[in-house]
Parts: sequence; C-alpha cells; structure tokens
Amino acid sequence: MKIINKYIAITALLFIGFNACTKDEKAAELNVTKNMVSDKTWYLDYSVTNNTTKSYVGQTTYFINFLKTGRTNDSDGISGTYQIQKPANMLQVQVTATTVSGTSANYTYDIESVGNQNLILAYTKNGIRTQLYYSTK
Repeated sequence: MKIINKYIAITALLFIGFNACTKDEKAAELNVTKNMVSDKTWYLDYSVTNNTTKSYVGQTTYFINFLKTGRTNDSDGISGTYQIQKPANMLQVQVTATTVSGTSANYTYDIESVGNQNLILAYTKNGIRTQLYYSTK
C-alpha cells in the first residue's frame, strides 16, 4: 500500500511540475516577444495579399510603436494599449485603441515572425489573409 501511495504522490508532483513549467514557458515566450517588439518604431515595408505584393519601401509610410509601458501609437494617429497573447498556439498582438476622432480601433494581428529588426504580422478579413512586413531603421 505504501508503494502505491508513493507512486500516486510522485505522479501528482510530476504532473504539477510539468504544468508549472508549461505556464512558465508560455509567460517567458510572451515576455521575450514583448521585449523584442517594444520600444522600436516599426516601418511597413510591404504587404502581401493573395500573392500580390505592395511595396512601401522608399516612400512615406505607415509606422507603429509598441512601448514597454503597454501603450501603442501609429502614424495614422491611432493610440491606445496593446497586449501580447498566445491563444490557440498563435502569438498575437491585441490592440485596444482610438482614432484621432475618438472612434474605437480594436484589432488583433497574428505574429508570424519577430526578430531584432524584422516583424511579420498578419490578419484575415473576409477570408483573405494579409501579411504585413515591418522593419526598424
């Protein structure tokens, strides 16, 4: 009987330990992602929709800032807050903001890739996926 109780106790501790590690890993991934995107100005270089590329390189373009404080603003005058989340195994940036005229501007982008100087965000609207390629300068 003691062997069974020890087995149950060890199994319970392992279960708790593995679940704790999973939560810590997710929190670490969110934290690293936030640190990689924050306190930089991200300039839109090009977008890809339905295999059609639209370049913004060399022109006055759209930019967005994600601050370490959790605030965000962009070249269109939209400002508010953001969070890095990971529902359904996809990193996302969720923005709750308002336009200059006070209209709500809430949106979510999937984070497809993030690096020190490059960021790929994507969204789907009316069944059409658009990828947005950003870089820092």
